[in-house]
Formats: sequence, C-alpha cells, structure tokens
Amino acid sequence: MDCKRTKGINNSILNILIAVFMFLAGAATISGCSINNGAVNDQSDAYADTASNTEYQSTVGIYDSEDTALVVKKDYEACTIQFQNIGTSRRYTLNFDGVTQAYDKYDQAVSLQQIEEGSIVTARFYKPKKLLTYVKVYDDCLNLNEISGYGIDLKKGTLTVGDGVYNISGHVVVTSDGKEVDLMDVNPMDVLSVWGYKNMIYAINIKHGHGYLRLLNNTYFTGGWLEVGDRVISKITEDMLVVVPEGTFNVTASNKGSSVTQQITFPRNEELAWNLGEVEITVVQKGVIIFTVSPANAKVTIDGKQIDISKPVELEYGLHQMRITAEGYDSLGQYIKIAEPSANIDVELEKAQEEEKQEESSETLENSDSSDENSGSTKKKTQYNKPDDSEEASSENSSKEDKKETESESSERESSTSVVSSSSKYKVHIDAPSGVEAYLDGNYLGITPLEFDKVPGNYVVTLRKTGCQTRSYTIQLDEEKKDVNYSFAQLTEISE
Repeated sequence: MDCKRTKGINNSILNILIAVFMFLAGAATISGCSINNGAVNDQSDAYADTASNTEYQSTVGIYDSEDTALVVKKDYEACTIQFQNIGTSRRYTLNFDGVTQAYDKYDQAVSLQQIEEGSIVTARFYKPKKLLTYVKVYDDCLNLNEISGYGIDLKKGTLTVGDGVYNISGHVVVTSDGKEVDLMDVNPMDVLSVWGYKNMIYAINIKHGHGYLRLLNNTYFTGGWLEVGDRVISKITEDMLVVVPEGTFNVTASNKGSSVTQQITFPRNEELAWNLGEVEITVVQKGVIIFTVSPANAKVTIDGKQIDISKPVELEYGLHQMRITAEGYDSLGQYIKIAEPSANIDVELEKAQEEEKQEESSETLENSDSSDENSGSTKKKTQYNKPDDSEEASSENSSKEDKKETESESSERESSTSVVSSSSKYKVHIDAPSGVEAYLDGNYLGITPLEFDKVPGNYVVTLRKTGCQTRSYTIQLDEEKKDVNYSFAQLTEISE
C-alpha cells in the first residue's frame, strides 16, 4: 500500500512539473514575439487574415505582437478599437475586454475612455483572437492640446502654431465628434488637438468645432457689422451665412449707431437663424473721439473714408474699421468699437524697417560710441482711453484692443468681397454637389454649379440646402494661371 501511494505521489509531482515546463515554454515563445528596444513591428497584413479555432481565455499581459499606431476610432458597443500603423498607414481593428490594460504616457493606469482618438500608442495584442491586451500612450508622442490661432497650409502640408512649423502626414487622420473627416473640413476658428512624432503630425482632432448663423430680416443692418464674441467680425451682407464657433457667445449686429445683442448657443455643424425683425433695436447714439496720432502728417480713414483728426470726430456707436498710413511708416489697420459719449484714441506708428536701417546707419557713422538705447527705434503704440486719462480701460476698450489686427489681416477679411467682384481672367468652379446654395466667407455666391474669380488666398466655402446638413470647406487658391475645379461630397439629409 505504501509503495503504491508513493508511486501515485511521484506521478502527481511529475505531471505538475510537466505542466509548469509547458507553461514556461509557451510564455517564452510569446515573449520572443514581443518587440524590444521600442522598434515598430508592422504585422498589419496578419491582423486581418489570421484566424484561429483554438479556445483562448484572455490573460493579463499575454500578447504575441506589438505595434506603434494611432487610435482612429473606438466603438464601445462592439468593444473594438481601430488603429493605423505609423510606418505603413495600414489599418486594423482589435477587440478589447475587461482585462485590457490601458496606461497614459506617465505609466499611470487609465480607462480606455481616457485614451483619446488620435493618440499615438503602443499596442500589444494576441493575433489569433485579434485581442488587445495592452495599450499605452507613446512616451515621446507630440501632443498639442486645444490650440487656436494656428495656420494650415494645404499646398505645403504644414501646420503653424506660434513659432513652430510642423509637417502634416499625407495619411493624417482628422476626426470630429467621433467621425473621420477631411483636412479641408477644418475651419480656421476650430479648436484642435494634434498628435505626432518629432516634427510630423499624424492625427488631428477637432475639439471644438463650428456651426452656422443665418441672419433674417437684416435689411436695416446691411452694411453694418456682425460680432460673435471676440471670434468673428464680419460685414453684414444680404443673404449671408456666417461660420461661427461652437459654444455660447454674445452676438451683436450694429449699423448707423444702432445695435442689438443676444446670447446664442451654437451647436456643432448645425445652422441657426437669427430673426433681426423680431428684436428691439437701441436708439442711434454717437460718441466724440479725439485722435492723437504720430507722426502728425498721418492719414486716418474710418470705414474707408478719410477724416480730419485736427478736431474731435463724431462717430456712431458700434464697430468701425480704422486705417492709419504715413510715408516711411508701417500702416496700421484695426477695428475700433465706439460705446461711450467720448474717448481718446492715441496711435504711434512704427517706422518702416528700411527707414530704421538708414537712420541707424547714419547715427552710427556720426556717433560710433552711442548706445543701443539711443538708436532712435520707434515702437508702435495704440491707446484708447477716456478723456480723464484713467489707467483703467473700460471693458469696451479692452474688447477693442482684442480686435486689433494688422493691415494684412484686415486685407484678408476683405478678400472674399474682391473675389466676388473682381474680373480675374481665371476662375474657380464648384461643380458638385449640384443645386445647393454656395457661400464664400459668408457671402452668397449662387446655386451650384457656379464659378467665381480666382484670387490667391485662403477661403471658406459653405454649402447649404434645405433639409440637409450645412457643410463648409477651407480652400487655398494659389497664383497659378489656370482655372481650379472643386467637386465636394453630397450634403447629408437631416433625419426628422
């Protein structure tokens, strides 16, 4: 009996040892498929083709492939995530379950909901089941979060943020509200988050998008100004359709000293109508402005008309476009908002660079020992104060300062009008979709198909049709001497 018992025990121990050996061998095999030294293992072809009938229970940390990819789309109902390989741009979809591990770039555990679409990640998965077991935001991932005031050059394929210039991948993934869109869908007023590696951008997510505002019964305000917070300043025209930022803003329409303001919430990609025939308009008011301009011979125009600044100038309440020019100085173009009975506007123009260089060279020859502080350089200064010269600027003055812009920026705002009215030899054709209203920077063009004059610059083309979702595209017209044709996607019908 003892011998039999001993033999049974020995067999049990042997079976346990065999099981342990097989487990370790399997783990070693799996570990051997992992990627060392951060190298990218592109096995995209195998992702979709590999299949297995072997039953597999997900185990924490078990994987046979690793990839560096960006997150394209997450589907929580289907429990899947779509990835795009950074090196090859090939796409594949993996399943996830309750034991899929997720980490941020600091190795802190997070939920899959916290891994944003567009993030560049390290993904580990088990190919036979296409099962994602581990995902971590890439350590060296470039992430610029919630940026505005950027510039996108569609021709060069670059994104400019402040002093930084980044290249945009030819396979960049652009998403908005969980849906993939085109780079042309990005509007200059959208707030973006971008992801990339070193100097290359691979993903753009529209964090805060845009909607549309149509003005109804706006005859009284035609020729005046429309303001949406401090984000939009636009000349009011007939049948206009303005692209506006997503969110809640104070919207003001003003003309001839009268104005109306209303707080409006703009949903993303939706069109709202503001009936100006139903609002109460304030009485016409005027303010007296005293201008102090240096140099004294500078010319000042308000709304395109030259004014005499040797005496107080009476201007209607509201927004006005001011431009100051003088020979040998940089011109200044900006918006001013009149909202007080009286105010001062002080402007000191900056000398043109060539003039400064000549002056500095002359001073250097005459007095080589003079310090940099006596170089005679002049800085451009603009002040807009109450007559009592109080150091506290009113909120109206502050908003005016926020709206200050250079002459070139002012010209860009007027460019869409010149496109419609110029007689350029070359044309821009919008061929599709057919039978929809087309707007250029908010100004009505007509019903497609149509054409308009080609003038170099960046523009926003908006397409609208009753019963369909309004859509806009950013286009960039070059200086090539040839026509340009655009065919955009059909508008999506709005489900009732």
